[in-house]
Amino acid sequence: MTFENPLAQQNTPLPFKQDNPFSPKGRFGRLSYIAWLFITSMLYSCALFIVFGVAAVALLKSGAGFDPTLLMTTGLGIFTIILFIAVIIIFTVVSVCLCIRRLHDLNKSGWLWLLFLIPIVNIIFGIYIFVAKGTDGPNNYGPKRPTEQTEKLLGIVYSVFLAIFIVAYGGIIAWAYSMQGQLPYSQMQSYEHDMEEMSEASPVQSEEIPAEANTEETTQEEHATEESHDTVEINTERPATAQ
Repeated sequence: MTFENPLAQQNTPLPFKQDNPFSPKGRFGRLSYIAWLFITSMLYSCALFIVFGVAAVALLKSGAGFDPTLLMTTGLGIFTIILFIAVIIIFTVVSVCLCIRRLHDLNKSGWLWLLFLIPIVNIIFGIYIFVAKGTDGPNNYGPKRPTEQTEKLLGIVYSVFLAIFIVAYGGIIAWAYSMQGQLPYSQMQSYEHDMEEMSEASPVQSEEIPAEANTEETTQEEHATEESHDTVEINTERPATAQ
């Protein structure tokens, strides 16, 4: 007499065709998670590109320029807004499902995806689910899911791309920070150079000012002398007239 193990069906990996990647049930290894995250990101980018194209057509038909607020005035614009919201919701739901499956592979509760809503913590948590190794063999969330060759290839390519992006982004931030530190120093040098030019020009101006003052004093003295001569001539003419 033989007895069948009731857990045998759970511990047997499901065929890939029967395993819906967008379902929260089951597990995802590291490369499988990265590969499907890459696929959904590409689909999301293409969908947004189409939405923005439709929005541009709607704005051009309105003839009022590229003002997003005018999308509510046309039927095509309203359709574009609804389509944009639908794309955001679908991508969010799919991303949550992928994250839940990755957490299941780590034998963790899927509700931990809520940590992505916490600033700073979401960065650390994202790195953790990217690099943490899943449990070997079955765990509380089912058997280990085999990683397909296509998933391995896409996972490696996307990992290399993310590594290059992170290094480049960090380099840009470091360069911008260094330039920010050098900018005040260069401004200080320019300020000191301007002050030196002003100090060199000030003695010349100070010499010109007394010269102008002396010229004005000389002109005033000449006017005073002329007035005194006129007064003397008038006084000399008065006695002759009296006689």
